[in-house]
Amino acid sequence: MKKYILLSFALISIIFDGMAQEKTISLKKKSFVNQTEFAVLLGRSRENIYYYYYDIYPGYGPNYPASEDYSMRNVAALSLQTFNGFYLNKKLAVGITTGIDSYSDFLIIPILAGARYQLAQKSEEGSKFIAGLDAGFGTPILTSKNQYTTYNGGLTLNPSVGFKFPTKSGSSWLINFGYKYQYATIDSNYGEENFGTESRNYKRLQVRLGFEF
Repeated sequence: MKKYILLSFALISIIFDGMAQEKTISLKKKSFVNQTEFAVLLGRSRENIYYYYYDIYPGYGPNYPASEDYSMRNVAALSLQTFNGFYLNKKLAVGITTGIDSYSDFLIIPILAGARYQLAQKSEEGSKFIAGLDAGFGTPILTSKNQYTTYNGGLTLNPSVGFKFPTKSGSSWLINFGYKYQYATIDSNYGEENFGTESRNYKRLQVRLGFEF
């Protein structure tokens, strides 16, 4: 967790340094920006493996778990996000990011504060090297519920870097590469002696493609 926090502070430092160096334009001239992107979330997931033995004596339960183990498997999930905000100057935009992330048995809606900053550009009309940071909370409000299980969201962090390719119309194509961290818990209660909480730390590499206008 410490490395994610340090990375977040580093990106925030870059953003505020840019704010200090760029002359902020007046409120009337601030321009609205929307970035809508589809993404693939790539990672590794732990899957339970159970082994059972059968009791040879009649009158006892048919089987009991003898051991529990885990295997790791590659996973991929789909994501959709939209960033809506305002350019404070030619390089820096701030706003709100939301969307939907589809994990194995979770649908998370992130509600994040976001910033986008231009690190470098080839030319005034050419491609731009950009960085982004989104941080906030993810809620599983769309996840199916039942009387035995409660799903809870938590901290969401999403730093990224990528490229913006302007078009003649004034819009831009986007390609971004990032790292997404999502914390969540599952509370299970099947009776007085059968309850507990499972913590999950989703750590995913992210590839995003989208459009800015």
